[in-house]
Amino acid sequence: MFRYSIFKTALGYLGLVVSPKGIHMVILPRKSEAEVKVEMGKHYTEDLVRDEEGLSSLRRKFVDYFSGKKVIFKEKLDVIGATPFELKVWDVVYGIPHGETRSYDWVAKQVGSPKKVRAVGQALKHNRLPIVIPCHRVICKSGDLGGFSGGVDLKRKLLKLEGRIW
Repeated sequence: MFRYSIFKTALGYLGLVVSPKGIHMVILPRKSEAEVKVEMGKHYTEDLVRDEEGLSSLRRKFVDYFSGKKVIFKEKLDVIGATPFELKVWDVVYGIPHGETRSYDWVAKQVGSPKKVRAVGQALKHNRLPIVIPCHRVICKSGDLGGFSGGVDLKRKLLKLEGRIW
């Protein structure tokens, strides 16, 4: 059974989906609750159970994060379906501290595959847990922002929230 919550943050409506194993998906801020529901519908065909009360402490962490506070996510994560390479990349990226950035090149070296810079980008593209696994903190070696599933404008806003200026 998947439980979910949709709620307003400083940057828009955010969606969370949680399985019995942990956080399963974070849907980055959208303009409306309806847009979040449409995105959820693309990934979940079975019934989702809305659980605002049961997910209230997790919701609070995201609201705090989007208000500019430093938040550390220690919750269990449900990363079922990830490849071994994706898991390595996500583990490295999870450790990038709040307010800091690293390059795709750096991540590739950390996972022992220094020539797989593009593969790192693809692994981050498949990250269903943005913010928790902070893929927005990974940028190009040149200092350019690179890509982001939520768009480069949102990536820039998230980095500004964390005290990085672009």
